[in-house]
Formats: sequence, C-alpha cells, structure tokens
Amino acid sequence: MPVRSKTAATAAALTLAALMSSSAMAAPQQGTAADTQVFFDDFSGGSLDRSKWNVEVTGENFGTVNNEQQAYVDSPETIYVDQGAAGANNGALALHPRYRPGYQAPDGRTYDFVSGRVNTQDKFEFTYGSYAARVKLPSGGNASGLWPAWWSLGAKIDEGEPWPNNGEVDVMEHVGEPWTSSALHGPEYHGDTPVTADQHFEGMDPGGWHVYRADWSPDGISFYVDDQQIYRITKQEIQNNGWTWVYDDPQFMILNFALGGSYPQGVNGVTEPYPGLPQSSVDKVAADSARYLIDWVRVRQ
Repeated sequence: MPVRSKTAATAAALTLAALMSSSAMAAPQQGTAADTQVFFDDFSGGSLDRSKWNVEVTGENFGTVNNEQQAYVDSPETIYVDQGAAGANNGALALHPRYRPGYQAPDGRTYDFVSGRVNTQDKFEFTYGSYAARVKLPSGGNASGLWPAWWSLGAKIDEGEPWPNNGEVDVMEHVGEPWTSSALHGPEYHGDTPVTADQHFEGMDPGGWHVYRADWSPDGISFYVDDQQIYRITKQEIQNNGWTWVYDDPQFMILNFALGGSYPQGVNGVTEPYPGLPQSSVDKVAADSARYLIDWVRVRQ
C-alpha cells in the first residue's frame, strides 16, 4: 500500500476502463488436477487460524507508512471471526477499526485509531497462480477515507530486497469512492504507478459481496472482479517501457484496513480532522459501524 495520488494514476497511459457484471455469490469450487487448490481459508473456526496468518503490529513489525492514521494491533477488538456475518458462506474474518484517541504503539507513537492487518509471510508464499478473496467493503462502500485492501508482496523483502524492488500486486484497494483499483508497483513504476485500472460497480452495490482475483503467470497478471476481467498487464509491456518485471519470485498475501493517509487524501482532498479522513467517516468508526469482511481466501495453481 504505497503512497498514491488518484489524479496521476488515472491519467496514466496504461490505465484501462473497467468491465463489470453480477456478483459471484457461490463458494469456490474444489481444485482439479489441472487447477489445484493450494491454499484456502473460509474462516469457519472460532478465531483467526494463526497457522495460516500472521498478525502485524505497528511499532513492532513496521512503522507507519503513507501517513495512515491508524496503528495496527493484535486484538480481538480489531481482528476476529464473525460466524454470523450475513451473506458469508461460513464465518467471515472481520477487520474492525476502533476509535481510541491517544493510543500509544510499542514504538511510543500515538494514534487515535487502531485497526487490523494480517499476512501469510513465511507461512504461505507462492509463485504464479490464481488468488482470490470474497470480501465486503465497509460502510456500504461509500465512507470516504476508509482504506481496505487485498494485496500481495514479494517475499524477497525477507532477503533484504526493499520495496518496491521486491514487487507489489494490489488486487483490490478502496478509499470510500464508488470504485476499486488494482495495480502493480515495481522499481520504475510505484507510488503514482501508471500500471493501474479501476472498476466502478456499474449496476451493482459497492457494499455487497464481491470476488477480487488476480491470475498471475510468467507472462503477465490479469485482474478480475466477479469473474470479469478489468485489467491485464504483460511482462512484455513492462519491459517495452524499459521497466523491470519483478514478478517471477514468491509473494505472500495481505489483508488490511487502513484509515486516511496519502492515497485517500489524494482522492478526497480532506485535511481535517485527519488527512484523508473526513468527520463523517470518523463518526462511523467511532460508532463501531465500519467493518471490512472477508468470506474466504483461495489460491489455485
């Protein structure tokens, strides 16, 4: 989740128009010999399965980036399984930010919000395949400055390869506007990356359940929403621009819920009461009504 400005990203030459259709409501099918399911979590247990997921903590695992306004914490208040979530097939993972003015992170920095972030680093990493998540955006998908995301990051970051040289794939980002975005971030194309596309929920409910997927091969990456392709970028296109393709090594998956910061602010222009986060959205978080729900996560190869 790098620093981004929607204006610059939208104007870039590689941006494509979105194509959408009806929501995919069914549970994922089991893998076949040619399409093997290698990771699956439908959050059907009573709590997060920590054999599959790590919980990240601001001030321990990393510091604040993108001027985000939340601290990530390991708490059942912010990360839990809701076995009664409407529309989920079994349980749903809930990432649930809370208003906690003056919260002090382990590094001593204070925040007014806490939230949740999980990843599969060192527990499940993969090279190529189809990875998908069925998710429900918070607050009907229209609370400006709320920033849920579903993405993956190059595992070479463990070997000292810094971002963005390790490669980032944003399967879905949402900042409370009537669209979601998908993008790649690499050595010569990051931040306001031109390798991006949006989809706009035409004829659909932004706050409903939708499946966001990336199909990753040695030749390129295609992005889908509810089985409709919204964008494809190839290795050859990246290299034709004189850029470096950094997507032939393992990646791990990340789900998180950020609040405010540089990307939302670049879209909504809000400076008060928090960068990128208007009072109306603060009120929703303070009322405990903003949740990001994940029905399932699946990887096939």
